[in-house]
Amino acid sequence: MEQTAADLQQLKGVGSILVQRLKEAGLDGFSKIAEADAAELRKIKGLNPRTISSIQAQAKELAAQAGSDRQAAIDALVKRLGEVKEQVQALAQATRDRFGAELTGKHGKKMSSDLVSIEDTLAKLNLSGKKGAKRAGKALNKVQKRVSGLAEDASLKKVRKTLKRARKTVRKAVE
Repeated sequence: MEQTAADLQQLKGVGSILVQRLKEAGLDGFSKIAEADAAELRKIKGLNPRTISSIQAQAKELAAQAGSDRQAAIDALVKRLGEVKEQVQALAQATRDRFGAELTGKHGKKMSSDLVSIEDTLAKLNLSGKKGAKRAGKALNKVQKRVSGLAEDASLKKVRKTLKRARKTVRKAVE
């Protein structure tokens, strides 16, 4: 994963010019610096040969830390995804309980279709990529806000409209 210049300057002994030279050599991330051959690093102008092992150790530590932070963020997204699924299912059950007779026919089919579509699309959310995870997080926020903001006394029309918007939001995140 490519780091910014400010990220690479976290390494003791690495300044802005050295960051530029490291990037020119193809060493644009902590993991790449940590795995680089010492001989390859010695070729970089301005890098003190005595500090190479220290810089590589620091880079290895920062690469591991970045990986664990990323995994924690993905775990949090997976947890929120489960919460959103539960909220959508709870809304569907409450709607069935309140409007049982009205959900026969066309209204019931449309609502069921929206619910199935939301659940299928939630399962397709990309939580692994940086851009996909960010997009999924935003979509989960919107869906959660819409579903939880629905009052207990909301009409069937309002519930269906909310589910339709939630379905569109989730689909947009997957595209």
